[in-house]
Amino acid sequence: MAEKRGINQEDLNRIIQLFGERRKSRFGCEDYYTLCGYRREDGVLIHYDGTLLSSRNLDIPEKLTDFSLVTGMWPIEPKLLASAEEFFTHLAGGGLRRTDLCNLDILLKKGDDECWVNVSTINTDLNDEKLLEVLFINEDGEKILLKKAIYGSETDDLTGTLNRNAVMRALGQMTTDGQKHTYILLDIDSFKEVNLTFGYKMGDQVLVNVVNVIRKHLRSDDIMGRIGDDEFFICLYDVSDRVVAERIAKGICEMTNLTLPGGLAITSSVGVTLSPSDGDCAAEIYGHTDEAMVAARKLGGNTYCFYSDIRK
Repeated sequence: MAEKRGINQEDLNRIIQLFGERRKSRFGCEDYYTLCGYRREDGVLIHYDGTLLSSRNLDIPEKLTDFSLVTGMWPIEPKLLASAEEFFTHLAGGGLRRTDLCNLDILLKKGDDECWVNVSTINTDLNDEKLLEVLFINEDGEKILLKKAIYGSETDDLTGTLNRNAVMRALGQMTTDGQKHTYILLDIDSFKEVNLTFGYKMGDQVLVNVVNVIRKHLRSDDIMGRIGDDEFFICLYDVSDRVVAERIAKGICEMTNLTLPGGLAITSSVGVTLSPSDGDCAAEIYGHTDEAMVAARKLGGNTYCFYSDIRK
């Protein structure tokens, strides 16, 4: 284990500010976080603070390239190994060069001891050096419950997303957590024609392809579940800006605009709600999102509608 390389309080406060309000409270106790700063030029560890990793006997990577070894050394829940490996391999290669936050949630599990940890990164300048800050932070209790619902056994066998029961439980937790979120319901247009024309095997492949393409553009906090044959519900955590929600809804329409052999077009009808303005409980949000999706379908599909627009 490397010796602790401290960071002065002024610089630490500035980095905390960069990571945002929602993470600030977890910096109150060293046991809740570990912050590592890596020099961009050579990937060497310059400083670290906090004891979350060391308290669990986890070695802090001395270089960015060492992150490629993490999944083989840390007790990460097997169900999450694939996403963790992709994230840490990308990090080891210096690929996370965006200015916005990149996130990963991992479950560290050793016997009966479990700890959900969010890993996030951000670029910054410190003492005239360009650094990549990597923050490991212990998740709060409410989010632990949500993650357990997500990564439990309640998944759809075909697509790997949540099933309907798990989606509704997660929705119930999100609509009562005091935060503002966006919810999307998408229905694949002309899906019955796919099954009738090409058979159910092709239909299943269409569903898997739609899920895969959308998942690539979702964050680790976001939730996606299959609630019907060709219907999917998406919860966008902590997204309250309509402009952002509209950009995402439009992107989903574009991503799911596919053409199958023979010229059969696949598109989606998308309904959008924002909480708490469009509802303050799971039943209201789900019902209103469904109404917005039906409105989009009535427009001919391949479009999106906000519930706030159709209720006027």
